[in-house]
Amino acid sequence: MTVPESPLESFLQRRPEAKALVEKNILKDLHVAPAIQQQRDELSKRKVEDSLRHKISRRPTPELLVQQNILQNCVVAPAFQKPIHDVEKIQVQNNLEQKISERPTKDTLLEQGILQGEQSSE
Repeated sequence: MTVPESPLESFLQRRPEAKALVEKNILKDLHVAPAIQQQRDELSKRKVEDSLRHKISRRPTPELLVQQNILQNCVVAPAFQKPIHDVEKIQVQNNLEQKISERPTKDTLLEQGILQGEQSSE
């Protein structure tokens, strides 16, 4: 007859080893002094902060992005921006379709002397 294991014992048997936890950055490296680890972590954090601060300071202003047509200059609530943009897009599409339908044919351009007839080189 086997003695049933307690839940604690079964958990301890299945838990990962310390090396695996260090590799996953769950535990700190056991071979490095805690003070050095703390300084290394603070230095790493400061490097990230400095990098972000530098990138943010070089970020273009919203006004410049509007001028470059990257951002839209909207005074409308964000919920209404997409429907307005869709309506404007449909208006442009309709305008282009109308202009294309009114475009003169090749025969008309030939009659008006705008295009020259195709000449054979024989």
